[in-house]
Amino acid sequence: MRDYLLALIVVVLVPLIVRYAWIGILAWFWVGLFAPQWHTWTFMRGAPLATYFGGATLIALFLAKDRKPFPFTRETVMLFALAAYFAMTSHFAVNSSGAWDFWIHFMKILLITFITPLLIYGERRIVWLLLVITASLAFYGFKGGIFALQTGGAHMVLGPVGSYLSGNTYIGLAMLMVLPLILASARMFHHQWVDLGFDLLRRFSRPISWFLYGVFWLTAIAILATHSRGAFVGLLAIVPLLFWHMQRKWLMVGVGFFLIAVVGVTAPEPLVERWQTIETYEEDTSAMQRIQSWGVAWNMALERPLTGMGFRNAALGYEWWIGYANFEGGWRHVLSPHSVYFGILGQHGFGGLTVFLLLIAFTFHTLNRVRRTARQRTGEIWLSEYAWALQIGLVGYLISGIFLDVAYFNLLYAFIALTVIMRRELEQAPLAATAPASARPSASEPGSDAGPEPESEPAPTGKDTVMSGTLMGPSSSRG
Repeated sequence: MRDYLLALIVVVLVPLIVRYAWIGILAWFWVGLFAPQWHTWTFMRGAPLATYFGGATLIALFLAKDRKPFPFTRETVMLFALAAYFAMTSHFAVNSSGAWDFWIHFMKILLITFITPLLIYGERRIVWLLLVITASLAFYGFKGGIFALQTGGAHMVLGPVGSYLSGNTYIGLAMLMVLPLILASARMFHHQWVDLGFDLLRRFSRPISWFLYGVFWLTAIAILATHSRGAFVGLLAIVPLLFWHMQRKWLMVGVGFFLIAVVGVTAPEPLVERWQTIETYEEDTSAMQRIQSWGVAWNMALERPLTGMGFRNAALGYEWWIGYANFEGGWRHVLSPHSVYFGILGQHGFGGLTVFLLLIAFTFHTLNRVRRTARQRTGEIWLSEYAWALQIGLVGYLISGIFLDVAYFNLLYAFIALTVIMRRELEQAPLAATAPASARPSASEPGSDAGPEPESEPAPTGKDTVMSGTLMGPSSSRG
């Protein structure tokens, strides 16, 4: 039944994408992150849905009359530089054929990243893309959180079998990155900052926000239940940032103290044992494999500082790979760099790592600028809130990425594309002095960071009236 339902969705979406190109961006990220084909059992299992939706989007792009000019920002320039640099390292790669195959795969991700700002603009389209990305991974947080509570955290939360997110470390990182987005989405529905074009959503916005708050906490539990130490360290890094952003902090502290001291809630023993290996890493095989792999990547970069060894260099085999190790343990394992930074270092040298880090630094700085200025400059609270969420999600990626090989994760490049889009939205929006008043967050929201606000909210004007148009037509928002 799932196969027929998914096939029907594809049949409906493809012509819809040809008619409304921006829907194709939403569909591509949905299949790339949610991986619906891996939830089926027969003829649709493993179907190349990204190819179907990506091809339809490319066709629609040439037919679309409402696309925007390509935004040349420092982020997009660095993306071009990254693609060119990786092409150079693929030319000099020790495994040339394998390197070019992966380069083509990576270019498909970058192609969608470049197309996204052409078709996604205006608050409605931007928020719909954010919601699709959030919901695609929040599903696993909701499901995994309930599973963890039912089993007492004794079993790992995993992603869909066969997909890129099947491993516990990858699904843990993905949920970590969208955790702040779930919170921002809950606040957006609570305050109705954006009209999404459906009266039903507006009517039930409060219940939707309450549900999303619940999903937020379930996702946090699911991240812990992945038993991924990398995701755990990343969660520790962003928890203070999330906590600082919330209101009623002492209430949450009190509830936590009650659950631990009075009820006696404790972390499951399998999780505690897993986390304790962080302190005794010398005795843990998995940790020592990482240290061995980092040494291999470092030595590869020292030998070829500008080009590295190229994509898929480990395909040359264990005997070649172990020749770059500082020590050899009593194991043979998957030859992975186990780190974003060491992975790029070994594959593309110090030059490739520099380009990548500059891209991340520019993205982080732009998000920080949007977060700090959008609310005061344009009065668009949603823009500031989602910029904050992307920024915190990026922090989680950067910390967890020390231990996980996820340099080419499509969610990272979705964050970069959204950063470019939100920067353009900020720059093209009218100043707050001339813009219509936006709804202010109330202090009654559970888990919000809103300070004391007036009891009454300004009535909808201007922008709210404009946003009542149809969903499928050209976006009526600015852009």
